[in-house]
Amino acid sequence: MSAGIPTDKPDLTDQLHDIVDRMLAPHGKKSPRGRTVLAAGDNPFEISRPNEHDSRADFKREYDAVVGAIENISRLISLLLPTEDDEDGGKMMDRLSPIINHKMRSNSRRLQPDSSMNLVRRNVGDVGGYTATMWALVDFRAALRDRAQELEDQNSKFWNLPHRAPDHYARAIALRLARLFAEQTGQYPTYGTSGITGEASTSYTRALREVFVLLEIKPSERTYAEWAVSQLTDDDLKPASNALLRAMMAGPLPGLGDGILGTLARDLDKKPAGE
Repeated sequence: MSAGIPTDKPDLTDQLHDIVDRMLAPHGKKSPRGRTVLAAGDNPFEISRPNEHDSRADFKREYDAVVGAIENISRLISLLLPTEDDEDGGKMMDRLSPIINHKMRSNSRRLQPDSSMNLVRRNVGDVGGYTATMWALVDFRAALRDRAQELEDQNSKFWNLPHRAPDHYARAIALRLARLFAEQTGQYPTYGTSGITGEASTSYTRALREVFVLLEIKPSERTYAEWAVSQLTDDDLKPASNALLRAMMAGPLPGLGDGILGTLARDLDKKPAGE
């Protein structure tokens, strides 16, 4: 599966443009440069990831950790913050909370106020560590529940499939590069490898191989090049008329919600208060 986008390559954008230059050179074209912020920055095409995890195992590890944390925090809250109808539990809390408050206050005063975290911990001790910690756990559990819902959505979209999950990042990159080729040349890209050497035999496939290496994507480019070309339509052959349309053509796979389209959609959904 693919690794994360490299961050230690200051000339990543230049390298991507050089690759696209070589891909388009046989057609007398060059990589589009000087694009606006609306058009996904300086890169010739969008390189963000549509999914957050490299493998099902990575996804499952985070999901299990989040769900397990929610269960254990809920148990901790139920033990230390009994309900109103739990009379014995209320008596226990009345005895325990002032003891814990005193101990937390004493311990917090040993902290040097030389960092924001130490100041927060001292404040927690001062206001009553028992109650403050319970409220922090309630808030932490709420955040974990939000994350669990996000992971459930990702599971349905990327991992809960009747077959082996494809590398969504490899697919996204292959499709974005194919759309850029089609937009710039007015032709469908072709794919193929040499039957003798196994090397990429078309300018698009060679460029995709170079991009995969640059972005540390491990799968073979042939499979994803073939899939990407199959997704193109005649609309992809039309040149983009403006920066926004160009961003749409270079953006994420349909339905994945990343990149500029997802951002614009979310912004449009945010109506001012009172509307």
